[in-house]
Amino acid sequence: MAPQAKSAPAKKNRRKTAAGPATPIVRSVKPRKSARLQNDSTPSTRPAPISQPACARRKRSRDPEAEADDREGVCPEAEADPSVHPAKRPRSLPSPQLQLSETNLRRFNGEEMHITPASRIKRSSSQRSTSSDVTQDTARSQRSSGTTAYYRFAHLATAQVYIHTDSAEDIQEAIDAVFKAEPSEERRDQLKAISQVLHNGCTKAARAAVGEDDFVHLFFAALKAMSSEKLCLREKADWQEVLKPRIQRSHFNLDFLAGFDFMAGYQQQEVDATATPRKRHQESAGQTYISPRSSMANAFDPMPAKEPGTMPPPAPPSVLEADRSPIKTPRPDISIGTEVTALTSALSSQDTNSSEAWLFLTQLQNMMVHRESGGPQEPVLISVPAPRASDLAFPFAVVEGKAYSTGKQVFEAENQAAVAGACGLKMQLCLDELVERAAPTPTSDVLPAPKNQPALFFSICTQGPIHELWVHWTNVEGGMRKFHMKLLKICHGVLLEGVEDFIVAVDNMLRWGTGQFLESVVERLGRVARNTRAEA
Repeated sequence: MAPQAKSAPAKKNRRKTAAGPATPIVRSVKPRKSARLQNDSTPSTRPAPISQPACARRKRSRDPEAEADDREGVCPEAEADPSVHPAKRPRSLPSPQLQLSETNLRRFNGEEMHITPASRIKRSSSQRSTSSDVTQDTARSQRSSGTTAYYRFAHLATAQVYIHTDSAEDIQEAIDAVFKAEPSEERRDQLKAISQVLHNGCTKAARAAVGEDDFVHLFFAALKAMSSEKLCLREKADWQEVLKPRIQRSHFNLDFLAGFDFMAGYQQQEVDATATPRKRHQESAGQTYISPRSSMANAFDPMPAKEPGTMPPPAPPSVLEADRSPIKTPRPDISIGTEVTALTSALSSQDTNSSEAWLFLTQLQNMMVHRESGGPQEPVLISVPAPRASDLAFPFAVVEGKAYSTGKQVFEAENQAAVAGACGLKMQLCLDELVERAAPTPTSDVLPAPKNQPALFFSICTQGPIHELWVHWTNVEGGMRKFHMKLLKICHGVLLEGVEDFIVAVDNMLRWGTGQFLESVVERLGRVARNTRAEA
């Protein structure tokens, strides 16, 4: 009966342990069970366990099932093992709110592992996204500005096209002769009404933040109101590529460098050349990216090497002389010139009829010649610059516009107008060259040809309601043909007074184009026609 008396207190102690309020019993013989049942709120009094149970180790795991088992106080390994006596299996822990410390309670409730990190990640991600967008917009703006500036000061300068230059005395006299005319009172009243319409349209468009075409169409309507039957206006007409100014080549002979091995000492650069170049180095106003490995080789041979370190055979002359100019082909927003019918009608007064005049211009434009050694074939005379605008002949002005609210600047419009101006001047130079070639041998009975006025061309560059009037001219300096561009007037569309003064200047330009300029073109073409008919 003695053993039965000892077993009763043991069962009573086990019931107290399951109830919770009683202090857990720490047994020296079974430290593992005592460490498992000890209160977490007093970690300093807990004895160090001999070995940590597997279920306690899994408490730090991120596995949801393991966390769920730990919160319920059940050790999966103990339940799964049938050899473990049921009395030795750990019982359910008390409620976490009563037995766990504040740190463990937050850990078991998932506040640190789920809620806090997620909110932090979300906020930091939003901040990074905003910062990234600003950085990309800034880099894109800097890349665009750098590209247009590089195009002007590198490519255009190489083609001898310059902006903001001073005019010589004879050029300035010719410019003043165009704008010195004063309109009549009736004409001024008409121009004042046109200025009012343009002012109202620019004011409304500026408030509405419209695009580029809306502003250009406002000015197009003003030009139509000022135009005459001799004037031709065409939008988005693609000019011929052969009119573009060519990149000037030096007269120095560098053939002795053709066989030099530029690849020596650049093994590391050859490895880097296989990587994709950065985007900002690829965008430079039509300039093709050239890797460090092939930059020097391509200066003498445009064909890439088939194997690293070897030079391909020389390309044929036709490929070497191909036009790879970075200068963009003009496509003005508005091309301003003479109606072909008006030109042929004026030529009919030069001892020929309209049909013969049209056939004469067609023959000159279809006859091809080489103007430069190794250069492409060009027409003897280009009277119609845009094949898809066959009614536009000998343009004397263009309009290039950019948006106002989208960030496009007038700087880029000026670059485009500079090339169009050089193309228009080249057409006039070709006409002068044709007159000289068709001139008969001078004799005492032949009167000298009248001296032609300096070749002029005009352009209007806009940035929304901002309008600029430019003049273009050309000269030969140091054996090179150079093209220049100078600002004459500027106005803002929302200021009526400035608009009226600007419209008067534009009207003078249009009257010069359909008057003095057209008469000069007809006189020179008539001279060529008479000389060629006499030889026949």
